[in-house]
Amino acid sequence: MRTAYLLKTFPRLSETFILNEILGLESLGQELEIFALKRPAEQQAHPSVAKVKAPVIYVPSLLPNPLDALRCVIAHLALFLASPVLYSRALRFFVSVQKSRVKDFAQAGWLARALQRRSITHLHAHFANVPVSVAELVHRLTGIPYSFTAHAKDIYLTPPDELRRKIRSASFVLTCTGFNANHLAGISDGQTPIRLVYHGIDLSFFEPARAPKQEKECPLLISVGRFCEKKGLPYLIQACALLKEQNRRFQCRIIGYGELRDELSALIAHLGLENCVSLEGPFTQDQVLEVYGQADAFVLPCLVTDNGDRDGIPNVLLEAMSMGIPVISTGISGIGELIRHASNGLLVPERDAEAIAAAIVLLLDYPRLAAQLAASGREKVLGQFELRQSASAVLAAFDEYQFGAAPVAAVEELTCRCTM
Repeated sequence: MRTAYLLKTFPRLSETFILNEILGLESLGQELEIFALKRPAEQQAHPSVAKVKAPVIYVPSLLPNPLDALRCVIAHLALFLASPVLYSRALRFFVSVQKSRVKDFAQAGWLARALQRRSITHLHAHFANVPVSVAELVHRLTGIPYSFTAHAKDIYLTPPDELRRKIRSASFVLTCTGFNANHLAGISDGQTPIRLVYHGIDLSFFEPARAPKQEKECPLLISVGRFCEKKGLPYLIQACALLKEQNRRFQCRIIGYGELRDELSALIAHLGLENCVSLEGPFTQDQVLEVYGQADAFVLPCLVTDNGDRDGIPNVLLEAMSMGIPVISTGISGIGELIRHASNGLLVPERDAEAIAAAIVLLLDYPRLAAQLAASGREKVLGQFELRQSASAVLAAFDEYQFGAAPVAAVEELTCRCTM
C-alpha cells in the first residue's frame, strides 16, 4: 500500500502531533508522501521538520495564481477523458452536497491526478473538515480509498449528517481520545472501524532536567497554546490577578499566538499584571523546551466554547508532564484520560479563576505534593503516550485495513524468531 498524507497546512507550529506522527511512522519504515492544501503563513518551523523524509507537495488552487487554476482545470479534463462516467458521478455528488466549496473540488481534481501518477493506493487525511472533504472527492473521482484522523474542532463543529457520510465512505477512522471515539461511534452507522490512537511524543526530546530544581524566590508558571477561546487563557490571567491580591510572588509566561492576543494583552493591562504576566511566542519546540526546564507549574485551563469547540488531549500537557512539571488543567473532553485529579496532576472546573488560583497555591506551598504529581505524570506519559507506541498503532490500523486483522504483535514475534 503506497500511502499519502493529506493535510490542510504543513508544517504548522500548533500541530506538532501530526509532525510527530509522520516522524514516528517514518522511523518504523513507512514511506509517505505529504500533500498540503495550503502553504504555512508562519515564518518559523520546528527544527524536527527537517527530519521528515517524505516529499511535501502543495496542491494548487484556483486563486491567486492563474497558472495554478489552469493546472487544476487540466487535471479535471484528464479525469473526465479517462472516465466520463466516474467523473460525472463525482460531479453530481459535489453539486448535491458541497457545491459552495468550488475550491475543494478544484483541488481534489488536481490531487486525484497526482495520486494516480504516483501510483498512490491509499490517502489518509488529518481533520474531518476540509481535508476529508477533499479526500472524499478524490475517492469519488478515482476510487482510491481514504481514511482519516479526527481531532477536536473538526469533530464538534462539523454537522453530524456530514460527519456520518464521511465516516461511512472511509476505510477506517482514527481519533486521539476515547471521548472522541465514543462520540464518533454514536454518530456513525457502525460499518466503518473507529480506532482510538493517542498522540505520542518523543520522550528522548522531552526529558526532565537532571539537576534538581532549586527553590526560587519567584516561581515560574507557564502555559503554552494558541491564543483562542477554547484554551481558557483569560481565566488563567484572572487567577494571576487573585494571586497578586494575595501578595504572591510569581511570574507567568504564556507562550503562543492567535487571534486573541490583543484581547489577552488588554486584560493583562486592565488587571495591572504587566510586571508578572507576559505573552510570548510563537516559539518552536526547542525554544519551548528551554522554558519547560525553568517551570514550576504548567497551567492550561481548557474549556468547551458555546459552539461546542474543545480540545482533545493537548500535546503541550504531554510535553509538560514528560518534563516532570506538575500540571493543572480541566477535565473536559479527553483530558481526564490523561490527568487523574490529585494522582498525576490537578483538575479544576472550567471557567473558574478562583479554582485555578487555589490549585497553583497548592502546588507552590506543598513542593513534595508537586514533585509526586510530576513524577506520576511522567510515568503516565511513558506508559501510554510514547511516540513509537502511537506510531505503531497507526501503522497497525493501515496494516489491518490492507491485510486483515492479523495481530501485529504476532507478526513481530515471528520476525524475531526468524532472525534469531
